[in-house]
Amino acid sequence: MTGTGRRHGGFDPVVAARLLDRVATLVAAGASPPRAWELVGAVRTGPDAGGAARLVSAHPDVRAVLEVAARTGAPVAPTLHSVAAALRRSAGADRAVVVALAGPRTSATVVLALPVVGMLLAAVGGVDTLGALTGAPLGRVSLAAATALVALGRWWSRRLVRAVEPDGRIPGVLLDVWAVALSGGGSWSGAGDAVRQTGLGGADDPVAQARLSETLTLARRAGVPAAALLRSAAEDLRDDAAADALAAAERLGVRLVVPLGVCVLPAFVLVGVVPVVVALLSSTVGDLT
Repeated sequence: MTGTGRRHGGFDPVVAARLLDRVATLVAAGASPPRAWELVGAVRTGPDAGGAARLVSAHPDVRAVLEVAARTGAPVAPTLHSVAAALRRSAGADRAVVVALAGPRTSATVVLALPVVGMLLAAVGGVDTLGALTGAPLGRVSLAAATALVALGRWWSRRLVRAVEPDGRIPGVLLDVWAVALSGGGSWSGAGDAVRQTGLGGADDPVAQARLSETLTLARRAGVPAAALLRSAAEDLRDDAAADALAAAERLGVRLVVPLGVCVLPAFVLVGVVPVVVALLSSTVGDLT
């Protein structure tokens, strides 16, 4: 993902929000949702605008909201504006994470190059590093071990970075979908059925599921409409997710020290120090004999 908010599969939340707002405006003006999508896709606002419109409507979170609105008769235009706002907010949080990841990524790249730098420095110092690493048994073992360690360090570092990268989903979308379902005026059981048909059961997001149950219970006991409470809870979840993601990205700089220290620094010693020792020992033995 880049700093502009682009995510996996070519989905750009900023472009998606813009398209959703346009569709919502057309629907509010009287166009049917299918006709609005067709019109927005036909107007070129960038490369492959029609493809962008199809990609947005096919995004699992956006599709879930649209499906529930269609099933329950909820107002489509406010729903689309709400999803667009959620996408913009999520994109802003993702950009902050990308900025926070820039430092750790650069550090990892630089440190992973240390073994090669060590070999070059030894060669500049007059040591035949390549000959020492390939000519003597100890050198060959050191080279093989250093290669394995660098590969392990690279894999480990990338795994840590991928763990904190945004995944392209909208935090709190389960609550948004429930809010849309209840905005249609149907019963709570009917809203639940409509949400479950989208596949958003909440099993993969226990935090959202817990917040959903808490919010519905509060609305039931207070005797107030749940939709507004659900939208507010979804915004709270997005705030929490943004803060957690930013904190995880900032912690990454510390966590990357482990693979770099365990794998890369020993590899640097194996190809930057061991050849020097081997060359000195060979030279000493040669002088003695």
